Amino acid sequence: MTLPALLVSIITTVLAPILLMIGIGAFVRYRFKLDLGTLAKLNLWVFGPAFVFDKVANSTLAWSAMGGVVLVTALQVACLGALVFGIGKAARVAPQTLSAVALATMFYNAGNYGIPLAELAFPSRLGERDGAAIQAFVVLCQNLLNFTLGMYLATRHQPGRSGFAGAIASIFTLPAVPVVLLALLARTYLQADPSHALPVFISKTTSYLSLGLVPVALVTLGAQLATEWRWPRWRPIGLVLVLRLLVGPALMTVLLYGLHLTGWLDLWPWPAELLIITAAVPTAVNTLLLTIETNGDTELAADCVFWTTILSPLTLTLTIACTRLAFG
Repeated sequence: MTLPALLVSIITTVLAPILLMIGIGAFVRYRFKLDLGTLAKLNLWVFGPAFVFDKVANSTLAWSAMGGVVLVTALQVACLGALVFGIGKAARVAPQTLSAVALATMFYNAGNYGIPLAELAFPSRLGERDGAAIQAFVVLCQNLLNFTLGMYLATRHQPGRSGFAGAIASIFTLPAVPVVLLALLARTYLQADPSHALPVFISKTTSYLSLGLVPVALVTLGAQLATEWRWPRWRPIGLVLVLRLLVGPALMTVLLYGLHLTGWLDLWPWPAELLIITAAVPTAVNTLLLTIETNGDTELAADCVFWTTILSPLTLTLTIACTRLAFG
């Protein structure tokens, strides 16, 4: 396939459905003034947990590979954080601004954007790689780190906050941890004997609800973007755009290939190809929610989410094309 044909294929078969659903969400929010709180709760408490349970419980991925996906995702977050804070300290950036930039760079939209991208780029069919099943573990790691490390970074300069211990405790008020534990137990049970099967009321319910995650998540993302436009502070926004959309996938490539060469962790070439692509998605909306909750630089956080999402189709097209050419 020629390069122009490859680019057209990526845009029409992978990115166009995502962008269309985001656009529908933005239009519906503008036309009917949707309640974002309700949409966010549906994603957090219904469709997201059902998706994670269904994909983890029925995953055929080896235990070592599951742990490897979580580990390399955590390493990616740590390396990006070190890079951002190094640049911020050298440039003497204000603490609130630095925290907003760090959150926007380290934590990416692995769920609302990454899962549809994984499903479209690597569809689940018989004999083919299931990208969404891999991405479920990226979502798990990102969510856990976002509401623990992210919460700590957002509140570290604010008096009266509970700090890292409080952030750790807060994660247990969300459905992510219990759902994953139940899914791992279910996976162990299913793999213990080929005759084992989950009760129909559990398997069918989670299966049907998991199918709703992609459209609801993308409509929610579009609705969240349908806000009043303003001229942003381009210096910090520019740094986030470069680090999140360009350095993010490049760093993931270096980590995965380096771990492969050293023999410490071998996820190359699969699921490395998927992890590199989804590392190029825009800033997580959760970073804006954290900034709002902690009275941080909300304007900058909102602009990071908006502009990384708006410009991500350009960089994602480049990233997907490079990975397709490199991995064949």
